[in-house]
Amino acid sequence: MDSRLHNNDNDDNHVDHVLHDFLALSDLPSLSLSLSLSLDRLLQSSASLSDGDHLVDRAFTMGSILLEVAKHSYRNRASVHNSLTWPLPPDLTMKVFSLVDTSSLCHAAATCKLFRNWAKDPFCYSHIDLRTPVPKVNDALVATIIHRAGKALRSLMLGVVPDATTSSGSCQPLSDTRRKCYSCGHKRSQKDSCHLTRCCLNPLNADGGALGALLRKLHLYNIGPMDSPSLVETLDVELGCILSSVSANCHLIERFAFAASTTGRNEILNIQTCSHLVAGCPHLTSLSLRGIRIHDYKVRILVKGFQKLKYLDFSRSVSITGSFLRNLGNSNGGNFLEFLNLRDCMHLKEMEVARLLTAIIAGNFKSLVHLDISNREGLGLRTDRQHTCYSSSIMPVKEVLDTRPWMRLMVDYPSDRSNRDP
Repeated sequence: MDSRLHNNDNDDNHVDHVLHDFLALSDLPSLSLSLSLSLDRLLQSSASLSDGDHLVDRAFTMGSILLEVAKHSYRNRASVHNSLTWPLPPDLTMKVFSLVDTSSLCHAAATCKLFRNWAKDPFCYSHIDLRTPVPKVNDALVATIIHRAGKALRSLMLGVVPDATTSSGSCQPLSDTRRKCYSCGHKRSQKDSCHLTRCCLNPLNADGGALGALLRKLHLYNIGPMDSPSLVETLDVELGCILSSVSANCHLIERFAFAASTTGRNEILNIQTCSHLVAGCPHLTSLSLRGIRIHDYKVRILVKGFQKLKYLDFSRSVSITGSFLRNLGNSNGGNFLEFLNLRDCMHLKEMEVARLLTAIIAGNFKSLVHLDISNREGLGLRTDRQHTCYSSSIMPVKEVLDTRPWMRLMVDYPSDRSNRDP
């Protein structure tokens, strides 16, 4: 045994000396040329072609090993340096890390071991925001982040959102795999793609659904038709199943948003889904379903059912006419609305908008401070959905602003739509 240990020590010393001498070569003024010539001489002296190939393979292997060892040593030294020079105590460092955005936290975790250990604390991932202007997020990253959050998870936002240089009416496709994915410090296979699939929310089922049960906010932006509701083990692809899963598993949720990638999705909500959502999520204060097909009577079920609802966004809807607003402003649900967005609803009718404004003047919708009824296509006629119009004579905009000067009222319409289209 002693002889074996002695031999190991000798081997280690030999490697140390060889590595020391090899690294000393870096001081040569033309190291690259010298190594290239040296390797050529070794190849020429090889007994056979296969021996030469083997020699080249060993050169590649040694180069890769030396590179990985150097990176590892660099990270270790950075960790030691950071631990000696980092001015904040651990508890304050955790607080700082918990305040930065998720992508910055991922980058910090990849910096050194010291930061990686701090950045793994679940408290740092209570509010996960993985929205990006271009696809950079995949299922593996989402799963890693959710598991790091554990039972501390309170909000989750996923999807593609336009940046300042992208027009508001367009967005990069979610399935674009040419972008570089966030790594978050974990190894990623070259086969991993930079887009979300049906499995992106499956980690919320962990621990018997405990993670989903603690969610307060769930936002999904520019999501195309996913082939799974994610929160349940079925293969249905529609938003209706996602909402059913939310109503069954996320009873504490307060804010839910879903923005479809394109306008004109098939109708996906039935009365039962709406009723279950109302019964299962009594604490909901913010509901946003953009760019989907849902009829007024179903919207009315949602608005009247959520007693604490303050924020409502059905912009880009392809079915809403506005009839759900009738006699709503003086009832539970509608009377607590503070924000209402009906921008660019395809079939929003002029008469229903006029009724809404008249109800506001009469004192209904007392809590409403933001109303957006703008439409780039104009408003629909009372009986004809195919034509649009805008007549200021029946739209008491000025009277509303005189009655409530503090209200933010957005009524932008195309200037050439003042009369009925031919």
